Amino acid sequence: MQLCRIMVKKLCILFTFYRYYIWVSLLVNLICAFFLWKNGIGMYPMLFWFKIFTMGASFYLINDYRKQIYFYFHNFGLSKKVLWIFSLLFDLLLFFAMMILAYNLR
Repeated sequence: MQLCRIMVKKLCILFTFYRYYIWVSLLVNLICAFFLWKNGIGMYPMLFWFKIFTMGASFYLINDYRKQIYFYFHNFGLSKKVLWIFSLLFDLLLFFAMMILAYNLR
């Protein structure tokens, strides 16, 4: 039970980090889903690389302009690497889910 509580706490802290760029991420995902819905599956490779580019831009901007936030998460035992791996994987899974939904609604 104690381990479950610790895992939930860490997960909440990870989502707190994801909150720093969730709005940009959701906007990019919605734009990509709209273009896929409008133009079809042939547009997917371009949208995928656009998403990868925006994820890289988010990584760069947060690392460059919000360096001080890492101290907060380090105090909870989360490294910069863990924060970014979780956030980028979750963001990519959300992107794939929205692409599948847009394609199925077409």
